[in-house]
Amino acid sequence: MDKNKFRHLMDGYLKGELPAEDMELLQRWYDSFGESEAKVPGLEDDEASQALRNELDARIQQVIAYPAAVPRVHRRMPWQRMAVAAVLIATLGGAIWWTLHRQQLEKEIQLSAQHLAFRKVKTGIRQIKKLVLPDGSVIHVNANSVIRIPERMDGDTREVFLDEGEAYFQVARDTLRPFVVQAADLHVEVLGTAFNVKSYDFLEDITVAVTHGKVRVSDTARVLRYLTANEGLTYHKMNGQLRMAKSVHTTANGWISGLVPLEKARFDELALALYNLYGVRLKSDDPRTMRHHYNLNLRADRSLEETMDVICSIHKTTYRRTGNEITIYP
Repeated sequence: MDKNKFRHLMDGYLKGELPAEDMELLQRWYDSFGESEAKVPGLEDDEASQALRNELDARIQQVIAYPAAVPRVHRRMPWQRMAVAAVLIATLGGAIWWTLHRQQLEKEIQLSAQHLAFRKVKTGIRQIKKLVLPDGSVIHVNANSVIRIPERMDGDTREVFLDEGEAYFQVARDTLRPFVVQAADLHVEVLGTAFNVKSYDFLEDITVAVTHGKVRVSDTARVLRYLTANEGLTYHKMNGQLRMAKSVHTTANGWISGLVPLEKARFDELALALYNLYGVRLKSDDPRTMRHHYNLNLRADRSLEETMDVICSIHKTTYRRTGNEITIYP
């Protein structure tokens, strides 16, 4: 149905002079228009679309101002017919608007979906992966980690999600599109630099260490610190307390080459490092042992037995292994 035929039918409908067969035609066309995704005949170009929209607006105004705008002969039209006409015209106007803008909306939705498309990468015991992002940035992912990286990077920001574990980021510089790492409650934003983030679920802290460049670290409420090269911080997940660190360059990403430096490490940090390197669970039933701190370097090329001998020599303890579980005794 073209727009001239539509106008003719609407004229007859508003005057109450529309034959039954034309009323049926209008109703069938109206019903199909509500379901069809094809373009409405007569609306193939913007000029025709605007003309019909103006016509519809004018008719709506006639219905609203009926006593003054419509000749006296039309006043015998039942009010129900006028109400139906107003609803029909308004509905058709809305449907026409939707037809005109549907393709643009679909494009926006598709672009938004592309921005939200992430690939999940997981690592296992003794497994380290190297990822190259579309912008040229490089991520090294430590063992037992989960990270989500974007399939595309054509938005205003470059965002990745470190859901679990540890990763070292070498970010390609782009002053117009910040690179953002989301790690639990921390938000780390940079333009181009290299830094390490550790955020394991069963550790009390999240740590950020910068090897070069500058990063901004925030939590859900505020900006915490700006860190530059050789600076780092530890963020307590429960109370939000911060501890600052200096000279972190040599220890920030040693795990990539199989070296895990531990400095004043708590028992849970030691247990995590052993699990990542050897796949064993470390525990102790002795409260004093659980409170010990450890200063040593763990090495991937050292056997588990050699490593345990070094660990036990620090606090004069012993250990027993049962399957993949190791218990330390005083």
